[in-house]
Amino acid sequence: MMRIGTVIFLLLAASFTQAELNVMTINTEWLWTPYDHRVDGSRYNKGDMSAVKYEDELEFYASLIKLNSVQILAVSEIENHLVANDLAKAFGLDWHSYFKQGRDTATGQDVAILSTLQPVKGSLTDFGFPGGQLPRFLDKQKRLSKVVGVQFWSSSNQTRSKIGVITAHFLSKRNENKKKSQNRHRQAYALLKAIEKFIDDSDSLIVLGDFNDYIFSETLAILMKKHQLLSAEAMVYKTKDVPLNKKALRRIDHILYRNLKVKSFRVVNLNKYSDHDGIFAKFY
Repeated sequence: MMRIGTVIFLLLAASFTQAELNVMTINTEWLWTPYDHRVDGSRYNKGDMSAVKYEDELEFYASLIKLNSVQILAVSEIENHLVANDLAKAFGLDWHSYFKQGRDTATGQDVAILSTLQPVKGSLTDFGFPGGQLPRFLDKQKRLSKVVGVQFWSSSNQTRSKIGVITAHFLSKRNENKKKSQNRHRQAYALLKAIEKFIDDSDSLIVLGDFNDYIFSETLAILMKKHQLLSAEAMVYKTKDVPLNKKALRRIDHILYRNLKVKSFRVVNLNKYSDHDGIFAKFY
């Protein structure tokens, strides 16, 4: 028989187990609500969806969230705050959406963060939509048009820690040229400014979303180098001592992190609902 002292020790050890954190980012590809009777996007948009298709897509994402026990989700290519709210409602009572109206009037696309975690009061921000410049004399500035940040409380090892979460959506790679590429580099420098507003006041950091560039691109190098951000996907490959495969090398959605440990990473098939895969990471 197990001694009482041993049982107490095992129970105490269990109570000190590091809590796991499940994180996902998805590009919903033009998720536009039919219920506001308007279409955001003055130059490029696909118009409102039918109510049937909209509700079907919300239900699909809700099933993914439940299946993967997600606690933090970043979404891009949504129309507005109504879509963020509808996603949270579809996910369940524990979910809340965090949204700031973006500046991309041409497409009307926006981003949002959703979570079941307790937010840090007053932390929701768009960082003033910072602009970034290449490190050269008198370079022009490129501002972020879609960025949201919020901090959350997380409890593990009987301590309370603060997690900063930031999502942004960079310029598309469609019809790629040198100007667009350099503007993404400027957006990366702009996102560094947002990161710097959270980094000293957060115990850990997650930066995720559709950055429209590859893991070994200059865009990702700018994002990752200054504050030693790591790629969840790359680090999981590294622990397996295998090189990134071709799909990983061409991925443009990323989950980056600091002061956490990544346990697993996987790609989530979004089927007919998006031209992107979703990506999922488990941290502890």
